[in-house]
Amino acid sequence: MRAIVTDSRTERVQRVINSFFDIRLHPEIQVRHRRWQSFQLCGYMGLMLAALLGIMLAVYLGLSPLVITLILLAAVLTFVGLVMTTKIITGEERIVFYHHAIAVAIVTALLLWLLRQPILPYLDVTVLGVGLFLVCGRMGCLLVGCCHGRPHGWGICYREEHAVAGFTPCFVGVRLFPIQAVESLWVFCIVLVGTTLILGGHPPGTALAWYFVTYDLGRFCFEFLRGDPNRSYLWGFSEAQWISLLLMCGVVGTELAGRLPFHWWHAVATACLALAMIAISLRRRFQRPTKHQLLHPHHIKEVAEAVELVSPLAKEAAAVGRWTVMPKRDSAPASILIGCTSLGVQISASKIRGAAGWIYHYALSYQNMGMTEETARVLAQLILQLERATGSTELVKGDREVFHLFIHPLTTKGSAG
Repeated sequence: MRAIVTDSRTERVQRVINSFFDIRLHPEIQVRHRRWQSFQLCGYMGLMLAALLGIMLAVYLGLSPLVITLILLAAVLTFVGLVMTTKIITGEERIVFYHHAIAVAIVTALLLWLLRQPILPYLDVTVLGVGLFLVCGRMGCLLVGCCHGRPHGWGICYREEHAVAGFTPCFVGVRLFPIQAVESLWVFCIVLVGTTLILGGHPPGTALAWYFVTYDLGRFCFEFLRGDPNRSYLWGFSEAQWISLLLMCGVVGTELAGRLPFHWWHAVATACLALAMIAISLRRRFQRPTKHQLLHPHHIKEVAEAVELVSPLAKEAAAVGRWTVMPKRDSAPASILIGCTSLGVQISASKIRGAAGWIYHYALSYQNMGMTEETARVLAQLILQLERATGSTELVKGDREVFHLFIHPLTTKGSAG
């Protein structure tokens, strides 16, 4: 099997899009001779916008600005307290939006109960404020590189300064899908519609249910495009995906109990999400090894680390591990280092001198079984994305079900067919 792929119109469009994303994103921003962390600056901006929105809606609804101020103060204290508690327990600072959003909603409801204030109208305003805070927060994530997407043909490349600030080092220079910007735009639209629902005089609790159901649906889908490896998974789904399903079930259950205004499409959306999870699980179960396993964030990181270790693009003369020599006809000998992932994927790399320049070669195989062409294509495409390789590419099946990826020295960017 031989597949040669050259430049295409799609790839030219990708380069145009990438030129838009290749802006100078910095983990720190200088404002008036002082440097601020981008994430913190976006957080402060989100907090101010959330407070402004809350006060405006409170005035419109005839709610107490003082109570809104107390809710804002309680939300900030809850946020900070949860961050500190998490750091004490885990030893590292982790900010998980779902954890904070749920905690803020619970604390707000308890505060309103203690103050003997109507809960639903204030919760409508509160969740929209939380959403506006998230809009800015995700833009902060985009600037610093946290909550990033998977390797993709178009997106954003982060640099060494981001790695110093906590970005995953093996993804430095790798183009990643800008899922943070997508989620920020999605939440902004949700807040906009939710505000319209409040201004339109819909019953209290409508905006609350709208926000949770629509955000949960979007978040469930966005998780398939997330590539940050430091997250928990259960039965193939991320923690955020399970929380999304549980929150949607909670909203529907509350609506059926008469606590929130009932909307039939909320129940339909929740049922469809549950059925989708079942269908995805069954499909993954009967495909071995699945594309899901190969492109799981944890495995992508392992492949990135293996490629970083063996790649002649990054390491011309590494003195790590066991090197062997593979003689090539009419070419200089190339040194080979073999990396292996938890799924048994073996990757080696070498550099071969050709008539037009250096040809970069990657060998792909499994430790204890044969590799299929489909698996080889998935891995080849991933390697090309990780390496940001330029040149035409060629994927060849060799002996013993070992596949060989060649990157030829051309000026155009290729991809595995």
